[in-house]
Amino acid sequence: MTKSNASKELIYIAKSPNNIAKRFSGFIINGFRFHTKSRERFRKTQNSGVVVVVDEVPYYGVLTDIIEIDYYRLFKVVMFKCDWVDIKSPKGLRKDANGCTLVNFSKLIHTGMSLQDDPFVFSSQAKQVFYVQDPKLNEWYQVIHKKPRDLYDMGVNSHFEDDDDTYTQCMPHNTVASDVERNNWVREDIDE
Repeated sequence: MTKSNASKELIYIAKSPNNIAKRFSGFIINGFRFHTKSRERFRKTQNSGVVVVVDEVPYYGVLTDIIEIDYYRLFKVVMFKCDWVDIKSPKGLRKDANGCTLVNFSKLIHTGMSLQDDPFVFSSQAKQVFYVQDPKLNEWYQVIHKKPRDLYDMGVNSHFEDDDDTYTQCMPHNTVASDVERNNWVREDIDE
């Protein structure tokens, strides 16, 4: 592959990512605030529930790790590692009498134990859900879907509808202040 017939992004992907990756315990994307399961262990809030829809089939999981992969500062990719419920088995996913979705986290798939397992998804694909434990069946959890914060349906189609950058902008939850551009907000053009 020569540089004349390949884009800059494709060349950097072919080189493979930088050997150093960043790990986060929280991440904000698409109007959702995600935390890893270990971060929320002693908290009363729950932000580790994840759902990814593939070919109209929802996959439910719990976020266990957030990894940012750097392609030599040209671009970065954030991946979510999750424990995924076995949705193909009635022991992992079912509907109750009211039509609510119930999941069982003792029945997992894509655990990373075998080569064909893939516990990772792009952060931009994830939506947030909450899991509420069933009071009668302790190992089953009801799925509660959540709407994103600060995103509003304006009801108007625009020419920006196909612009993926609008919906995939993201920022790590624990951004270091030194990485943020510093502006001088003091007027220096006035004599005292």
